[in-house]
Formats: sequence, structure tokens, C-alpha cells
Amino acid sequence: MKIIDVTLENIKSYEDRTTISLRGGVTAILGKNGSGKSTIQEAIGFALFDSLPFNNKEFVREGASSGTVEVTIELDEADGLQRYRVTRSAGYSKYGVARYDGERDEWIDQDIDSKKALMKWLCARFDLKDSDELGNLWESCIGVPQTRFLSDFAQRPAARKSTFDELLNIDAYEESWSTLKGVPDQIKAERGQVREEIRELTGEVQSLPEEREDRARLEAEIDELSAEISSAEAELTKAEDRYEELEAIEGRIAEIEGDIEQNEQAIEAKESALEVAETELKTAREAERKCEEAREGYEEYRDAKAQQEALEEQIDELEKLRTEQQEQEAELGKLEIRQEALEEQVKKHEVARENLEEYEAQKDRYEELEDRISELEADQKTVERLEGEISDLDSDARDTLTELREEVEIIEEVEAEAAKVVDAADLREEIGEIKAEIASLNAEETDLKEKLEQLEDAEVDAPCPTCGKSLKADHRTDLIEEREARIEEIQSQQEALAQEISELEAELSEAEKVEKRVSKLDMRRNQVSELQDDLRELNGERNETRERIVSLREAIDELPGLQEERDSLEDANDAYYTAKAQVDEYADAPSELGEVEESIESVDAEIERLDEEIDEFGDVEDELEAVKETLSETEEAYQQFERNKQAAEKLEERQAAVAEIEETLESLNDEGEDLSDKLEAENEAFDTDEYETLGEQIADYNKQINTLSGQRSEKEKTLENVSATVEKLEGKLEERKQEFERLRELAADQKFASWVRDNVRAAGPKMRNVITDRIGKRADAIFRSIRGEKAEQLEWTSDYDIVVTDADVQKSFSTLSGGEKMAAALAVRLAILEQISGLGIAFLDEPTANLDQDKKANLVGQLNRLDAFEQLTVISHDSTFDSMTDYSITIEKTSQTSEVMSD
Repeated sequence: MKIIDVTLENIKSYEDRTTISLRGGVTAILGKNGSGKSTIQEAIGFALFDSLPFNNKEFVREGASSGTVEVTIELDEADGLQRYRVTRSAGYSKYGVARYDGERDEWIDQDIDSKKALMKWLCARFDLKDSDELGNLWESCIGVPQTRFLSDFAQRPAARKSTFDELLNIDAYEESWSTLKGVPDQIKAERGQVREEIRELTGEVQSLPEEREDRARLEAEIDELSAEISSAEAELTKAEDRYEELEAIEGRIAEIEGDIEQNEQAIEAKESALEVAETELKTAREAERKCEEAREGYEEYRDAKAQQEALEEQIDELEKLRTEQQEQEAELGKLEIRQEALEEQVKKHEVARENLEEYEAQKDRYEELEDRISELEADQKTVERLEGEISDLDSDARDTLTELREEVEIIEEVEAEAAKVVDAADLREEIGEIKAEIASLNAEETDLKEKLEQLEDAEVDAPCPTCGKSLKADHRTDLIEEREARIEEIQSQQEALAQEISELEAELSEAEKVEKRVSKLDMRRNQVSELQDDLRELNGERNETRERIVSLREAIDELPGLQEERDSLEDANDAYYTAKAQVDEYADAPSELGEVEESIESVDAEIERLDEEIDEFGDVEDELEAVKETLSETEEAYQQFERNKQAAEKLEERQAAVAEIEETLESLNDEGEDLSDKLEAENEAFDTDEYETLGEQIADYNKQINTLSGQRSEKEKTLENVSATVEKLEGKLEERKQEFERLRELAADQKFASWVRDNVRAAGPKMRNVITDRIGKRADAIFRSIRGEKAEQLEWTSDYDIVVTDADVQKSFSTLSGGEKMAAALAVRLAILEQISGLGIAFLDEPTANLDQDKKANLVGQLNRLDAFEQLTVISHDSTFDSMTDYSITIEKTSQTSEVMSD
């Protein structure tokens, strides 16, 4: 894995979005203590390994509600190098992973929206079991915090064993031994259960031989019954075939008898039909005679009828003309009445036009006055509204002036306070420096107490824990007194500094209050400027309104005189509109009168025309009466012809029908004779006794077959049950065989489980020896390279203690000097990283403490030679790394904000 960059926003001392790019090889992140160097390492641990040495909220920049970390990494996966961006927020739950698509030049979201999903994704990529392993890998291996870098090795043996057994996965052997503790007993119990199951199965299969014999007996009995059924079915088939032959003959006899009966019925029907047809033929001949007798009167009646229809059409036309003449005469009366009314309206129209001309000028003056009066009354209302607006403007101006004075007083008050107090930033910086001094004293006190404890525990003439020389009693006493005095001095200094911090924090609290108010001064000054502008606008608007009121009042003074003149013209105005209404009402009377006069002339002409047409019809009504008399005289002959006409027309049809029926009747008699011959032949072929005997035999055979089939069905059901029992018992027998095999396998498993459990626990210490020996040898090479002392030798013991041998003098980790401790811890940490971390990255926080310049150079050289790491990052306040490493980043902190100054 390779980390490409880390982006921080509102994380501890990082405010604006800040990106720190990392490269391959050895990278140095440099800066003063407190500048924010370690925050970068903490951010990577937080985002990629779910590790943070404090509460999430403490990770957020002071004053912000939340912060965000983005880490871009590159992973070598099955389909090549893939770049991912992992996002995690502190202060609220936000998680995300995006993959970079180089072809489309865009980041593609991977649908990670919860902590659980993110941890699962990271464990899969780093080949780890769960988030606990993820955090432990970071805290104990890849990104060991500065506070644990040395302290893990200074622990007591039991604590060291717990720390490094978990890191090196040695505790897995002890866990496996505990997990396997109950396995042999479980297998033994399971064997007992299997034996019990075998006993039960043995009892169940004892009846299997008897069941098999019953199945064979039933199968033989069923075969015997099946043979008897087959023999009876053969005899039945033979009898049924003959029975069907006789049944077919009987059916044909019945069919012929039915045909004979139908033939006789058909002959009877045809004879009856012949009688009817002969009667209808006689009727048709009589009808033809009567038609010939009435033909002359019939034709005369038809001619008179046609003449009647023509005359009635002429009379209808005559009636229409008379009706139209009456309508025209009525219309003429209406037109003459309308003519009189219109002549009166024309006279009224002329008088109204004269009045309209007389009053028009007075009406125009009245409307002019009405418009002017409306305008002046509207101006009067406007003046009232404007006076109300002036009152509102005066009120707004007073409020604005009051607010302006209050803002000016607040600004003067805050400026006076700001001049009296110390700058809050200076106080915070001073407090930070004192806290750093206290932290330094705490570290010195802890170191002195450790050395004091070592001196008190050391034997006389033993190597001195501080200088390595032979320890004398006087020398030890002097050293103890010297360190106790220094501890008391440190504690006194700590109390004084704590008191000073308390006083400064109280002063800072007041300064921050003032600082908060000062931060709002610009806003208040802007508010003052805006209020002054508002006041000027209000005064200008008031003056404009006052001028408009004065202008409107000059015109309003004319209003009473204009109203008096308007009232004097009101009667003339009313007379004008009355005349105008009459002119409009009778405007069409003259033209309409001309149209009515023309209509009267047209109607008179139409009446004369109708009189002429009526005279043309002459004596048509007398002619119609003569025709009706002829119709009355010939109607009887006409009715007689019509009554007999239809029957007479069917004479030939009736003659043909009689001939056809006689021919059909002859054919039916011949057919009856043929059917009698066929019936006689079929009766001779049918044997009634044989037919009845066969019916009885078929019934007996069916009864016998049903009885045998019932017996066979019962035995088949019994056989089915017996077969199922046999099959079930045979399954139990096979199951018993499998249980015997399982019993043998469990015996072998029990023996193997006991052997594994006995050996797995013993393997743990052996693996610890192998791993510590291998890591120790690599650490020894690194330690010598850093120290530059070939005579020195480092050993990492099986209880995880670091022992350094120099000229046959063995020194445990607790007796090493500060520089020796750092070099030894570095050597072992780097060797562990090479062995167990497959990610190829590591972070070293302040690894050069207590190392001189040469040893620092040796460390950088050794780091560059570590092939197992693609990326090593050193975090240090020592600027000498700038020239020693491949790439360096400088972090500076100004105004409580960390920034990347160079990379």
C-alpha cells in the first residue's frame, strides 16, 4: 500500500482544507513541538485503522462542530493498481470510499455510508479479521504513538508478554488450547450417543426377516389371483362378443320395425294431404269462375278510383290557395296597424332631435365640471394620506436617530475596553508556552523517579543505572539526594506555573469577552453608516411630501365654486339625456315606415294573383261528386273480384300439388313392401333363448372377476404396507451400518483431538522463541548500524526484554541510557514491522530523541535500506532531517492554525 496524500479540515489546529502529499521512500514531517505534525499521523490512524488516542470530539478544531479527514491510498489489487479516497468525519457520522477511474478522470462512489461498512472494506483490503486487529496493527506496529514507543519495552514481563503476544499473534496458541479444551469430552459424549442409537436400531431391525417372508407370500398369492382373473376375463370376452352380435341383430330388427311404422305414418299423412289438396283445387276453380263474372265492374271501379285521386289532388291545391289568400289578408291588416304606430314615432323622433341640439352645450359644460370636481376630491384624499405619511416618517426618523446614538455609544465603550486589556492571542500563546514547560517538567520528573527507583533497587558495586560504572554507596547516596532535590524543585516550579496559568486563564477569559465584542465593531460601524443613510433618506422623503401637499391645496380651493356651477346645470343635463334616449329609441322609425309601406303594396298584389288562380279551377268539386257516385255503383263487383283473385291465381299450383302427392304415395307403398321383407329375414337370424342365456353368463363372469379383483386389491394393499415396512427396516439397517462407521471415526477423532490440544499449547512458547530470535537478529543488525558500535550486540529475549551486551556487560532495557533506549526500541520496532506488516508503510514519531547527529544520520541511512517498506514517514522537530531524507514537509503554526509551509 502507498499513501498518496492526507487532507484535513477543522481537525485540531488545521482550519481550512489542508492537503499534505506523501511520497515513496523516507519522508520527514518537520516542525516545532505543537505545530501539528503528529496530527497527520493521528488522522491516518483515525481514517484507515479506526485508532485515535482520545475522544473524537477532542479531534475537532476548537469552535467547529465537526472535522473531516480524507486519505488517498494506492493498492496493488488483482486487476492492477487502484487508487481510493477514504473519508471519515469527527464530530458527526460521515463515512465514504471513492475509487478513481483514470479513463473517465472521475471519482466513483463505492456505496460506503456507515462505520461498519468502512471497517469491513478496510479489513478486506488489508487482509485482517476485524476492526480490533486493524486498530492493534496501527497502535502496536505501523503508527506507534510517541508515548508507547519506549514504554511498551519498559513494562514488567507479564505486561510485555500481553502486549507483544497479541501483536505477534502468539496468543492464538493459548486461545486455541482454551478453545479445544472441551473437544475430546464432547467427542466422547457423542460416541455414547451413537452407541445408544445403534442399540435402538438393532432392536428395530429384528423383525426384518419375517417381514421379507410375508412380502414373498403375498406376491405369490397375488400372482395366482391374477391368473384366475385373466381366465375369467377371456371367457367373458367370448360371451360378450356373441352377445354383441345378437344385440346388433336385435337393434336392426327394432330399427326396421321403426322404419315400417314411420312408412305407415307417412302413407296415412300423404292420403290426408291428398284429400286437402283436392279440396283446395276445387276451391280455386270456383274462384276463377267468380272473377270472370265480376271483371267488367272491377275494371270500371279501378278507372273511377284513379279519376277520384286526380280530382282530390286539384281540390287540395285549391284549398291551399284559399288558405294562403286568407293569410295574406291577415298580414295586410297587421301592416296597416304598424303603419299608424310608426307615423307617430317619426313625429316624436323629430321633436327629440330639436331638444338634443338645444341642450348639448350645457351638457358638455356639466361633464367638464364633473371631471374636474372628481380630480380635486381625489387630490383632497391624497393630501390627507400624505399628512399621515409625514407623521410616519417623523416617527421612523426619531427611532433611527435613537438607534444611531445607541450604536455610537456601544462602539466608543468597546474601543475604550479594548485599549485597557491585553491581547487574547498573546495570552493564549503565553499559556501554551507555560503548559509546554509543565509537560517538560512532568517528563523530567517521571524520568528522575524511574532513575531514583533504579538507584534504590541497585546493589552496591553493581553497574550504575545512569553511567554504567561500578556503583559505590556514597555515590549512590549523592545521586539519590541530588535527584530528590531536583524532584522537589520541579514540583515547586509546577505549582508556581499552575498558579500563573490560573491567573492568565482568568485574564484570558476577560480578554476573550472583549475580543468577541471587538470582532463585531466593523459590523456596528457599518450599521452606523447605514443608519445615517436611512436618516438622510427619511428627511429627503419628508420634504418632498410636504412640497406636494402645498401644491395640491392651491388647486383644491377652487372646489366650492365649481360644485355650485355644476348643480345649476343639472336640469339641462337631464333634459339632454332624456332627448338622446328618445332619439336612440326612435332612430329606426323613418326607415321602418318606408319598409312597411312597401310591404303593404306587395301584399295587395299577391292577393290579386291568388284570386286569379282560384278562378282557374272552375267546377272541379262537381266533377268529384259524379266520380264518387260511379264508385258506389261498382264497389260490390270490385270486392267480389278482390276476394277470389288470390285463390284463382293458385289454380295451376293446386293441380301440380295433387299430382305430386299421388306420385309420393305410390313410392311409399313400394318402400313398405321392401321393409316387410327385411324384417322377416332378421327375425329368422335372431335366437331369443341364446341371447338371454349369454346375458346371465356375462353377469356371472363379471361377479367372479369383481370378487377376485377385490381379493387381489386387499392383498396388494397388504403387500404395499409390508413392502414399506421392509424398505423402512432396510433403511434402518443401512443407518445402523453408517452409525458403526461413525463410531469408528469418532474414536479416531477423540484420539486426534487430545493429541492436538496437548501439542498446540506447547507450540506457543516455541513459536515465541523462534519469532523473537528472528526479529532479534534483524534488530541487532539495525541497532549496530544506528549506533555505529560494532562491539555492541542486541538481543530480544523470549519474554520480550531488550538486552544489550557491550564488552561482556549485559544491560537490560531499563538500565540503558536515553540514547541507547531509543536506538534499541527503534531497531526492534523496525524489525517487527519488516516481519509482520505486509502493507509496506510505517510512521515513526520523534524517533531521534536522545540521539546525536551521527546516530541520526545512521538511522536515516538504515531506514533507506529497509526494502520491506515502500513508504517510511519520520515525524520530528529536528530540522536536520530536512537534508537527510528523500523528501520533507515543514509544518508551522501561526495564530493557532497549522499550515504546510514547504514540501
